[in-house]
Amino acid sequence: MATQLTLASFLYFLMFCATMTFSPGPMTLLLMGFGMQQGLKRSMPVQLGASAAYLVSILVFAVGFAELIKGNPLISRGIQYVGVTYLLYLAYRQWTSTGLKLDSPDTLHNDFTGRFGKGLLTGFSNPKTIVMFSAVFPQFAGQGSDSRMLDLAVLGLAFLLLQFASGCLYCYFGQRIRRVLQSPSRQVLLQRATACMLLGVAVMLARGFTQG
Repeated sequence: MATQLTLASFLYFLMFCATMTFSPGPMTLLLMGFGMQQGLKRSMPVQLGASAAYLVSILVFAVGFAELIKGNPLISRGIQYVGVTYLLYLAYRQWTSTGLKLDSPDTLHNDFTGRFGKGLLTGFSNPKTIVMFSAVFPQFAGQGSDSRMLDLAVLGLAFLLLQFASGCLYCYFGQRIRRVLQSPSRQVLLQRATACMLLGVAVMLARGFTQG
């Protein structure tokens, strides 16, 4: 069984993942705070909790929705429009955002279970993951029933690797990244670059299914 992923769609997917995982958000700011105060090694349980939350979300939403809409082109097309609309919404929010709140975590858990649970709950509590994995994620996979699950497995692994790399980066370079993000002009530049990348992915997806 071979994947139907094309190089172009996979590169767009990597751009989307890099944008979502490396741009500052609740999870990255949490990891940065833990990394600043406890270092990369002690922050690893938080990162593992975040990865576990995203893995479950991929299995439930991406794979689950793929099976649910299989053979129903009307629902599939509706979810495609939701995905593109969501990316446009994220691009708009990034472009018009007034800045980031760079607070450290209120409570730093000292045991593995507490830190793992903190990462897990933060990953699950972000409502963006539901739309991202259910409406955007599956659009990069092939439409053939034989290859779709393999495509989703490849995409899921790529996302989890980028997310893990992003978390380690924020943990390890937390202090330096914080100083960069405290500059209002740099925040604006980062947010508008993120908005442009999200817009590019949205346009690619829209072109893909209007020509299909």
